[in-house]
Amino acid sequence: MTDQKLKVEMIRSIEELQLPNELIDALDDVKLAENVSTALTYLKNITQQWH
Repeated sequence: MTDQKLKVEMIRSIEELQLPNELIDALDDVKLAENVSTALTYLKNITQQWH
């Protein structure tokens, strides 16, 4: 992931959602970063609806 600001936000989300650290490593892989980003967006939306 080349956008460092977005990467920091994604790392923060991964930590807040208590997800595996492997997802942080996946942010460095271009192919995986997009999928991780999509999954995090989905999970954050579900979490917001839950509360």
